Amino acid sequence: MAITGGYRAAMSGRDDADRSLLLAIRAVHSAIFLVELGSIGWLLLTGLANRRDRTVAVATGLVAVESAVFVLNDRVCPLTPLAERHGASRGRVSDIFLPDVVARTIPVWSTALLAIAFALHMRGALRGRRPGG
Repeated sequence: MAITGGYRAAMSGRDDADRSLLLAIRAVHSAIFLVELGSIGWLLLTGLANRRDRTVAVATGLVAVESAVFVLNDRVCPLTPLAERHGASRGRVSDIFLPDVVARTIPVWSTALLAIAFALHMRGALRGRRPGG
């Protein structure tokens, strides 16, 4: 299926206002996803490099806020129901510009990457506390 296949199917019979709004929701959701993915990637890289600075704190804060919003909203992004109200397919992740299989598994692989990043940062912090470390 094409990346926008779910969008096209969802939009058949919708008016132009809903189509435009859904497109905007998907764009915002995709931008947020890219920022979060970049933050997770940065946490992994800085964990590997044993780097701790303000950028690590910012990335951690962004990921923490996104995670809290997701968990407090019953593990559904608040933009998903909004997109569904404007024509996105219900029960599918059609409110983001990603292939469905990637979008559906975001919580699984992003959690795994965060766990690895956390372990790397903890390893670095513990090494820094040992005498001669």
